[in-house]
Amino acid sequence: MAESNGKSRVIDIAWSWKWPDLGCEILVSASVVEVLNRYRQVGPNPERGGQLFVDPLNPVGLVLADASTPNPADQVGRSWIDMDSSRCRREVVHANSKGMRLVGYWHTHPQIIPHISRTDIESFRRFSTAYNHELPHPIAVIVGTSRKANGIRVWSFRDGRYIEGVRSGYGGN
Repeated sequence: MAESNGKSRVIDIAWSWKWPDLGCEILVSASVVEVLNRYRQVGPNPERGGQLFVDPLNPVGLVLADASTPNPADQVGRSWIDMDSSRCRREVVHANSKGMRLVGYWHTHPQIIPHISRTDIESFRRFSTAYNHELPHPIAVIVGTSRKANGIRVWSFRDGRYIEGVRSGYGGN
């Protein structure tokens, strides 16, 4: 468990993602995991997605504290998503008012174990260009259909490369 912003709000940590070569770690809250699990892409359903926000002031570390949910205004297909820019802006303003900061986005794939695709890379490049001042090293989370640990994967965009994070348990909970 982690206390958020010193406001006595307790956040349950489900796991962490680490980038050992970069010396980075993001703690993933149970509430974010619940959102990711709720919208897995099963059957003929289209992709779904949302934005990811961190609590940069949490005393236990950088906590992925919020994941926005899919929005009816998003344009979606079986293998693509274009999130509504107006909703994205509103979500960023709302999160910032609560002391959180945009760190990236998540979306689903119909794969058992998700892999980053060329479409994802192009979408991620556009996203990082749009937010390059606020977000120098964005992350992308892709949610597959498997409920095993490798069914949710993460990549960080740094220096033109996509570096996969390593999931590990969290000793603080």
